[in-house]
Amino acid sequence: MGPNDTVVLERRADGVRLITLNRPDRLNAITNELVEDLHDALEEVVRDDAARAVILTGAGRGFCAGFDLKSDMATDAARAERETSIPAAYKDQRRWADLITHIRSVRVPVIAAVNGPAAGGGFALSLACDLRVASTAASFLVANVKIGLSGGEMGITYFLPRVVGSGRAAELTLTGRKIGAEEAERWGLVNRLVEPDELMPAAYALAAEIAANPPFAVRLTKEMILFGVDAPSLEATQILENRTQSLAGQTNEIAEAIERFRSKGAQ
Repeated sequence: MGPNDTVVLERRADGVRLITLNRPDRLNAITNELVEDLHDALEEVVRDDAARAVILTGAGRGFCAGFDLKSDMATDAARAERETSIPAAYKDQRRWADLITHIRSVRVPVIAAVNGPAAGGGFALSLACDLRVASTAASFLVANVKIGLSGGEMGITYFLPRVVGSGRAAELTLTGRKIGAEEAERWGLVNRLVEPDELMPAAYALAAEIAANPPFAVRLTKEMILFGVDAPSLEATQILENRTQSLAGQTNEIAEAIERFRSKGAQ
């Protein structure tokens, strides 16, 4: 992927992969082209056995402004006599929503580095990530209810209540109110809040902290977190935890980690 694509994927030697939404002149607003390019980038990461962590961010001053209201798709959608049939529109909507499950399918942790506005589908992309680091210039907005659409799209009504609680999720989706970075941190939406020039260093530091851990252990831990959120019971969670722990114990990672721990203690 080159610098002129709507999505740019960079591979670092430390195992961290950087995915950048690259439409800075439109605050990285979503188009069909960007959707396909992001699917391609995510699939490359899914197939990358050397990846240890992923950072998703936006070029320029925005993370992602959601659906591009100046695109041809927006113009067609607003026409009284639509040229696009409902089945065709539904197909496009599903392709966009599939980005969320694609992000979740990445076996290593995904960190959203939110550098500016994250609205609508852009907010959804950040919610699909495992962790969120935000600059003080970031903001979050579920805008759809203000333009005659449902606030529920691309997994927002699944993830948002789980991150901030059902009451706050209802407030954001029903009012369409924008919240700033400081309020987002207070609500637990953001893991770390930093000044704009510290955003990428902070995101890389968090990614490096994760990447320093044994990779199989990290992948199993991510799987358990995703399962635990929707687990039917404590018993079901513990059954899978026990099996996961027993599986992890059969690798060389635990022996190598213990040896490193003992070596540090001897110094």
